[in-house]
Amino acid sequence: MRVLQLCPKPPRPARDGGCLAMDAMTRGLLADGHSVRVLAISTEKHPHLPEHHDSHYRTATQYHAVDVKTALNPANALRHLIAGESYHIKRFLSPDFTRELDKMLRDEVFDIVILESLFMAPYEEAIRRLSDARVVLRAHNVEHQIWQGLTQETRMGPKKWYLSKLTSQLKEYERNHLNNFDAIVPISEGDSLTFKDLGAKIPMHVSPFGMDFEKQPAVSKLTSVDHVFHLGSMDWLPNIQGVQWLIEEVWPKVREQNQKATLFLAGRNMPESFKSNASSGIQVIGEVENAAEFFTRNGIMTIPLLTGSGMRVKAIEGMASGRPTVSTEIGVDGLGLVHSEHAFVANTPEEFANHILFLLESNDTASKIAQSGQAYIRKKFSNKNIISDLVKFLKKLV
Repeated sequence: MRVLQLCPKPPRPARDGGCLAMDAMTRGLLADGHSVRVLAISTEKHPHLPEHHDSHYRTATQYHAVDVKTALNPANALRHLIAGESYHIKRFLSPDFTRELDKMLRDEVFDIVILESLFMAPYEEAIRRLSDARVVLRAHNVEHQIWQGLTQETRMGPKKWYLSKLTSQLKEYERNHLNNFDAIVPISEGDSLTFKDLGAKIPMHVSPFGMDFEKQPAVSKLTSVDHVFHLGSMDWLPNIQGVQWLIEEVWPKVREQNQKATLFLAGRNMPESFKSNASSGIQVIGEVENAAEFFTRNGIMTIPLLTGSGMRVKAIEGMASGRPTVSTEIGVDGLGLVHSEHAFVANTPEEFANHILFLLESNDTASKIAQSGQAYIRKKFSNKNIISDLVKFLKKLV
């Protein structure tokens, strides 16, 4: 098949879960023998960095990025609010990107155009105008659900009212455009059910994030645990909210029972409000150069998400590396894990803290959970198998 992949940010470097998921799609389709072209939006937050693109990638994908200003603009936000349009979506609609897309569609014939996330949905009309390709929405999340959760957690006031309006407009856009595509590829079963509840009538195929485990070196077996950690992109609001909850609600309960417990907070764009505190056993280390190396340390991974949808790529990465994990239900949504067999799942501060304490005090249990979770993830989330199933679905569309 001839595939065009439209991305709301450069897939490389792999700065967050969304980048990893888009790149896994590209690599998987190329490895399966298909032609893939990648056209991405380069933003202030996620700029095009050519030094992260090797010659093979550039040649294989004919990768091209277009600069688009998506930074929040209060005046534009107010204008869209008054007009009843989703500002979340409209920020990604660019005349420059449309021109480049038109050029690609005139020069080449594609069987499938993959829109990576709802933010690329405004380009569906341009595709229809110039191409007979099937247009597929790859939904990384149910976008309005993320903002719905953040709105609920915000204190009463102007900010809550504003977020509520933005979320309402985003939900309306998401619901009204679901059936404009030829198919939807949600990243989790839960998201698939939500899209159906929103009124989606078109074909759907759940295709989770996958990893190339065949190319990964074996990870040394966990023999003991000596710290707790959180690793994630800290410019994503649900991560900020979750870490705040971890620090304020969970961690004091851990330290009450274990004065030597240490919590490491890692991830790019760490907010200044998160500071190291020796007396509380909290160390903020910020961005790490090598996430894979970080996952080889003897730590307990935490995923304290309170809002969101889709799938947490870092959960798959960490568990695939053999790290024992404590998460909220939202943090491991879509993974199909069994509580206390593959990981510990808790939604209250008390339960979350108790699971962390139990793993810190029992190396045998930590090792057993780590090995079980690793075996499960590596079997279920092999990118080769996931892409193979997806290709069968896409070929039926074509």
